[in-house]
Amino acid sequence: LPVSAQVAEEEKSQDTLASVPIDPETAPRPTLRALRAVGPITIDGRLDESSWANAAPATDFVQSTPRTGMPATERTEVRVLFDDNTLYIGAMMYDSEPDRIVAQRMTQDFYSPNEDIIGMSLDTFLDRRNAYYLMINPNGAIRDGQAYDNSRTSNVEWEGIMRVETERLDDGWSAELAIPFSTLRFDPSKARQEWGINFVRRVRRKVEDSMWAPVARRTRVHRMAEAGYLVGLPRLEGNRNITVKPFMLGERASGTLPRAAEQGSQGDVGLDIKWGLTPGLTADLTWQTDFSQVEADQEQVNLTRFPLFFPEKREFFIENSGTYAFGDLSERNYRLGASPRDFTLFHSRRIGLQGGQPVPISAGGRLTGRAGGFEVGALNMQTSSTDLLGSESFTVARVRRTVLG
Repeated sequence: LPVSAQVAEEEKSQDTLASVPIDPETAPRPTLRALRAVGPITIDGRLDESSWANAAPATDFVQSTPRTGMPATERTEVRVLFDDNTLYIGAMMYDSEPDRIVAQRMTQDFYSPNEDIIGMSLDTFLDRRNAYYLMINPNGAIRDGQAYDNSRTSNVEWEGIMRVETERLDDGWSAELAIPFSTLRFDPSKARQEWGINFVRRVRRKVEDSMWAPVARRTRVHRMAEAGYLVGLPRLEGNRNITVKPFMLGERASGTLPRAAEQGSQGDVGLDIKWGLTPGLTADLTWQTDFSQVEADQEQVNLTRFPLFFPEKREFFIENSGTYAFGDLSERNYRLGASPRDFTLFHSRRIGLQGGQPVPISAGGRLTGRAGGFEVGALNMQTSSTDLLGSESFTVARVRRTVLG
């Protein structure tokens, strides 16, 4: 054949291969290498430091919806850097129609299905079951949380310490993220860290979700059994931080009403302690617990015979709360669900509440994390006595180990 005909035949063959969908179940899991940053990284969303150009990108995203297994219609590149204290993630989302990018929210833990986003998940123990995850929209709003038991349950109330900035560009948008290693739990005994990782790009106007490690339709990015690998991280120093949060409250009531005269001046003190016993185990202690700073629940009108379910927002109960979630609830019985859900056998919101009225918590302790291949969780809370109710003690514990898989 003439050279021109051979070239045309090769291009046709490549187009045919590109039109064949990838099977997420049999596709190999990709690997991304993190690169040590040379010089400081300024978190401004611009990705203009030389280290970003030197790092190999995660690219070739594959659609999970609407055309599962097909190449993403918009190009995405994600790079990972690190230094002694921080993990950096830089993402470039190219867009053929940048003026049609959808970004409406600027609130913490925004509702991500209605926005363009770049998202990621980190399985720092490489157990293929649990992960930290976060979503970023073009406005720089962030939604972060923890996912447990291979995405069966998640906790969006977890708030990690991190910094993110985004930038709108003529050919798309970019995001730059810094996560201190002290925010994450991992195994410091490993000479070289290897984590599970995956990325998701959402183009809202196309109703398109694409991921770096291919996944089945309607699968979330924090389903770590299908994630790729992050390599290149050296031995990291374990995090055994101690965080102490003392507080003091006071009030003075005066007036002619009997109740005001009876109250007079009142005060109270308390203390919260978070102690990293090991990089995998965390102890939380509380005395004279106060939750006055916790975000209030959204008011809801209930016209059904079923009680309303309000999520836990108190920081003391949030970290690793998925330890106490287990037991399959079939998709058929889970209304509007995309995957099986767990029974909520333990709901911590019931602690400190009786008949719709708050009950003061006098003290408590909690141990969560990993030790010797086991996932452990233990919690004990003591409530104070009131005029109508005596003091009570609440205890829950669970030990779990993966036997197969």
